[in-house]
Amino acid sequence: MTYKTGKREAILDFLSGNSESSFTLLEICSAVASDGHGKSTVYRIVSELLEDGCIKRLSDGKTRHCSYQYIGEEECRGHLHLKCRGCGRLYHLCHEVSDELSKTLRESGFSLDDGAMLFGKCNSCNETERGEGK
Repeated sequence: MTYKTGKREAILDFLSGNSESSFTLLEICSAVASDGHGKSTVYRIVSELLEDGCIKRLSDGKTRHCSYQYIGEEECRGHLHLKCRGCGRLYHLCHEVSDELSKTLRESGFSLDDGAMLFGKCNSCNETERGEGK
């Protein structure tokens, strides 16, 4: 049974208010550390939120480091995501595009996990890199 505590609500408020981004456990701890609760409390609550399906764990595919993103109810669960390696912003592909890409990949003999993430760079970071964003 999961209890609705002040710390849990603070973590959910922080993540839901920043749902376009993902955060490491240390970043979540820093964001909600004003009341003096320790890391172990935040880690436990994040585990509960994962289990409850309110957030998801993201890996960059290169390291063992992961971050967490708010997914709310059903809006984020059934489609693919894009993550910018430059700024870290998460983009949600609409269900139609996600379904079409998943279907094409299945026809090629490969299936994606629900909510899979594709990595690259957003237009803004590409423009900045090319010197156009100045």
